[in-house]
Amino acid sequence: MLHKLMIGRLGNQMFQYATVRAMQLRYYPDDKINLNFKLVYDEGEKEKGFFNQLEDFSLCEHIVDGKVQLSLVQGFYFIKYIIGYKLLKKRTKGDYELEKREYEKRIQGKMQRNGLFVFNYGYCWFEKTKKKNKLFVGFFESAKYFDDIRDVLLKEFTPKREKLKKNEKLYERIEASESVCVSIRRGDFLDVEHRDKNYICTPEYFDVAIKEIKRRVKTPQFIVFSDDVKWCKENMNFPEGTLYEDGDDPVWEKLRLMYSCKHFIISNSTFSWWAQYLSRNDHKVVVAPKKWKNDGFNEDIYQDGWILV
Repeated sequence: MLHKLMIGRLGNQMFQYATVRAMQLRYYPDDKINLNFKLVYDEGEKEKGFFNQLEDFSLCEHIVDGKVQLSLVQGFYFIKYIIGYKLLKKRTKGDYELEKREYEKRIQGKMQRNGLFVFNYGYCWFEKTKKKNKLFVGFFESAKYFDDIRDVLLKEFTPKREKLKKNEKLYERIEASESVCVSIRRGDFLDVEHRDKNYICTPEYFDVAIKEIKRRVKTPQFIVFSDDVKWCKENMNFPEGTLYEDGDDPVWEKLRLMYSCKHFIISNSTFSWWAQYLSRNDHKVVVAPKKWKNDGFNEDIYQDGWILV
């Protein structure tokens, strides 16, 4: 069985599922996938998205949510990995983020041979193992993990529910125009504990991004999606005729509206990353911020053809 300790909200959960699903199809087609959400659930935090948000999508049928099972040897190496992190933090005097990345690279051989696929910072090729149980730990924020099964993911990340009737006109406008999804992430990025790590896209970024779209797309129809639509209307300067999603849609419907658009201006958000990745438009234009995180570890999340500003 393939075990994944899930972390974060929908965008993060999709990266993790996609990586494990690719490993299953590539090497272990007879194994089930155990998505363990013990680290995600947070009492009183469901309204903020900390729950199993994948349950609203058409995932493969070989999914369970159960206890992670490891051998004694696997447990030993996993505990050793965690202790190594703690010791690293105590003795590192320079760039801790860089040291963590190098640490994960150094231990890959022994970890993977024992069925432990642990990698948080960027992309790492995962080899096949003969171990009965395989444990995956990390965010896996790179299409390199699963790009070979993109056609499968397009189907499995389709919401189970039908399109909401209240959005009929918006869907029609998206389909009939050169629609541009403009994704503006605010929310917890503005919290004090996240500001040092997460880069915040400025109004100036969106101004430049809109100009880049106008250079490449004839008569674009901009459509704004955000976790704070009211703030966007009051503080952002978008072209006349810009449309706004009402902000009240469940996350599965919001994502479908977004990926139905033809072009994209995204924030440094995994959620908006998936909107552009799930787009069915082969000629999409994607504009993204040149800076993804303040720690500088962002190169693996970018895709060929993006316009970085």
